[in-house]
Amino acid sequence: MAILEVQNLGKCFGTAEVLNDISFSLEEGRVLAVLGSSGSGKTTLLRCLNFLERPDTGSITVRGEVLFDAADKSRHDEQSIRQKRLHFGLVFQAFNLFPQ
Repeated sequence: MAILEVQNLGKCFGTAEVLNDISFSLEEGRVLAVLGSSGSGKTTLLRCLNFLERPDTGSITVRGEVLFDAADKSRHDEQSIRQKRLHFGLVFQAFNLFPQ
């Protein structure tokens, strides 16, 4: 069973389509790298996965639980988004951003 499944994720900023039909799954114990040139949508994808941005289309499933489905607007309130963020963590590329 996949620990993370992303299906048909899409995100636009105005007329700029940043993510278009992104789908992948991540099995437990596997590693996934997101590679691409500057401006290709890598950061937007990560921001969508941890709900700092709301995708316009698609779904995000963690361990079989649908955390986000763009078609189901009833689950997009701020309280439920905060709960969903608990499933994700970020490690910054520049670890020395924080003095501690």
